[in-house]
Amino acid sequence: VVSSDRGDARMNALGTLWNLSAVSENGVYMGSKDLGLLPALVAVISSDRGGARVNALGTLMNLSVTEENRAYMGSKDLGLLPALVAVASSSSGDARMNVLGILMNLSVTEDNRAYMGS
Repeated sequence: VVSSDRGDARMNALGTLWNLSAVSENGVYMGSKDLGLLPALVAVISSDRGGARVNALGTLMNLSVTEENRAYMGSKDLGLLPALVAVASSSSGDARMNVLGILMNLSVTEDNRAYMGS
């Protein structure tokens, strides 16, 4: 639903993921490469402009709190950082606030700071 739907089902699924990601025990599993959720969330924030984007960003913000997720989230391979910059440049309100929270959380990791500064 997250990858294929563009309507209410997508927004509701992303809202559920946002809620689930708020539980710290879920963070490592939800952010794992094997699950493939992070690339799907990057695709949503890159292509959606509405509530689905805000919900995906909220999920990403919660997942960025989990230390084990930060290196992958900040990696060039995932492409999250350029997507966040694009969203911050073109959005306001909740979307922009979530982007800033994600960037703050990711900047705690030294490798991410080097990439973010380049």
